[in-house]
Amino acid sequence: MKHLFALLVVLACVVRPVAAAPLGETRVANWKDDRTGVFLLMFDDGWPSQWQVAIPELAQRGLIATFYICPGKGEYKVYAQKWEGDYADSGMVYGNHTMTHRGVSDLENAREEIFDCSKTIRMAQPGLENRLVSFAQPGGVGGNWHITDEELAQLLKEDRLINRPPFQGHGAMYHVKTLPDMTAMVDKAIANKGMEYLIIHGVERLNATYQDMWAMSQDELFFPLLDYLKQKSDSGELWVTDHISQHKYETERGTARVEVVSATPEAIRLKLTSAADPELYDLPLTLLTQVPADWKSAAIRQGETRATVTVKDGLAKYDARPGATEIELTKAP
Repeated sequence: MKHLFALLVVLACVVRPVAAAPLGETRVANWKDDRTGVFLLMFDDGWPSQWQVAIPELAQRGLIATFYICPGKGEYKVYAQKWEGDYADSGMVYGNHTMTHRGVSDLENAREEIFDCSKTIRMAQPGLENRLVSFAQPGGVGGNWHITDEELAQLLKEDRLINRPPFQGHGAMYHVKTLPDMTAMVDKAIANKGMEYLIIHGVERLNATYQDMWAMSQDELFFPLLDYLKQKSDSGELWVTDHISQHKYETERGTARVEVVSATPEAIRLKLTSAADPELYDLPLTLLTQVPADWKSAAIRQGETRATVTVKDGLAKYDARPGATEIELTKAP
C-alpha cells in the first residue's frame, strides 16, 4: 500500500501542469528576430568584382554585407560612379578602409585618410550625419602606419567609427580556403549562439583579362557559400547582416532592461531602456512577451510605430526601440 501511495504521488507530480509565465514577462532576444547566431560578410578594397558579381548575387538572395571602400585607390576611382551612384542604394553597407590603402605617415595624414573616406561614405549613402560607420585598418602597407593605437582610437571616436573584428584567421583564400571551412564558420556561429565573419577581397569574374586579389571561385566557393547563408537565414537560425547593425544590437542588448508597467488581460504596457547612447545606438531590439492565452495575434504600438504580430506558444515577438516611449500590446482583432 505504501508503494502504491508513493507511486501515486510521483504520478501526480509528473502530470502537474507547468505554471504559465507571468503575464507581460519579456525577454530581449540574443539576436535580431530571436535568431540563434549572426554572420558577417566583409569585402575589402573596393575591387571591381565586388560590384560586378558580389553585390548582385547578395541582393538576389536578400543578404547584406559590408564593403570597405578606398575612394582614393586606383580601382575605385575608375568605377567611382558605380560605388557612389549605381550601387550605393543596393542595400549593402559601406565601411571605411582609408582613402588610399597606403598607410599613414603621421597624425595629420591619418586624419585625412580616415576622415575623407568617411565623408565619401556619408555622402554616397545618406542618412543620419552622426551615424556610426565600420572601420578596417588596411593591411599590407609595408610598415607605413605611423600613429599609435591611442591616436587611432581617438580619431575613430571623433569620427564615430567602430573597429571591425581582426583579419587574422578570417581571410577568404588566405586563411579560409575551402567551402567546408567556410560553412563550418557559419555552423560555429549558430552552435555558440554568437558571431562569426569572413573577410573577402575578390570574386571570380568570368571572361575577365585579370582576376581581383584572392578571388573566390564563383561556382565552387562563393555561390554555394551564399546559398548556405541563405538557407540558414530562411530557417531562422542565422542573422546575416552588416558589422554596424551587429555591433549596435549587441551593445544595446548588453544593458537592456524591460520594465512591466502594467499587465492585464486587455493590455500590456512595457518600458524598454538601455544605457547605450540613443543618438548613436538606435537599432530596434527584438522582444518576446508573454500574452494572454486567448490572444492569436497582438497589436504593438510604440509612439507612432505600429505592427501586428502572430502569437506563438503564448509569446508575441516584435521589435522595439530602447527609450522613454512606452510599448503597448493589445489583442489584435
